[in-house]
Amino acid sequence: YTADLPMTQNTTTGTFADDTAILSSHENPQIASDYIQTHLFELQQWLNKWKIKVNENKSVHVTFALRKQLCPAVVINNVQIPQMETTKYLGLHLDNKLTWKEHIKKKKKQIDIKARELNWLIGRKSSLSTENKILIY
Repeated sequence: YTADLPMTQNTTTGTFADDTAILSSHENPQIASDYIQTHLFELQQWLNKWKIKVNENKSVHVTFALRKQLCPAVVINNVQIPQMETTKYLGLHLDNKLTWKEHIKKKKKQIDIKARELNWLIGRKSSLSTENKILIY
């Protein structure tokens, strides 16, 4: 049913399964927010038509910029979308400067946890051969 998902001239929509990202780019943050707000208004009408409820608690607004500046707030369904410095989209942790710092930090933490879980098998006290420990690692 997403074949008729609304599109606007000054925004780009990225969808995968039930995840949707709406992007707009402009030197002036006010204009970029206006483009997003226009798109969100049309999206809300589409959601109402198809009787789909958006989860406002999972929605975030991130301003990607080299300089620290925020775009004015936008709303959907009369609820202001919270502005965040990072977001997770399709498994990628994106920060407002697109540095990958947040993504690397999260992935490193996941790897550390997995390595600790394997410690009983590949640790010094394990009776497994070094060759097999390296293979598992």
